[in-house]
Amino acid sequence: MEQENLDLRYYAKVHSIESFGTLDGPGIRFVLFLQGCSLKCKYCHNRDTWDINSGSYKSLDDIYHKIMHYKNYIKKGGITVTGGEPLLQYQFLIELFKKLKKKNIHTCIDTSRNG
Repeated sequence: MEQENLDLRYYAKVHSIESFGTLDGPGIRFVLFLQGCSLKCKYCHNRDTWDINSGSYKSLDDIYHKIMHYKNYIKKGGITVTGGEPLLQYQFLIELFKKLKKKNIHTCIDTSRNG
């Protein structure tokens, strides 16, 4: 899929998903790794997420349904969105988090942005 044809509120460039994370926030987490970061921090542990041209677009509905599939496992944890730099795709995050909050799913963003 080409970006120019997509409404980026409903599609995200995804690097990978971890369905049973225990290191990226409280409890058991569904971890969504988004693709793309221009910061290139010296001690980054996800350098393979930097290239904005890698990864693949996934729809909001597809990601949401995948998260719901794991809802019983993450009910005392939640979802963490990391990357790359997830705030490069803030429009998608707003829509995703609105849907997750309606289901009382705890959300976190792992970002390098400050202010």
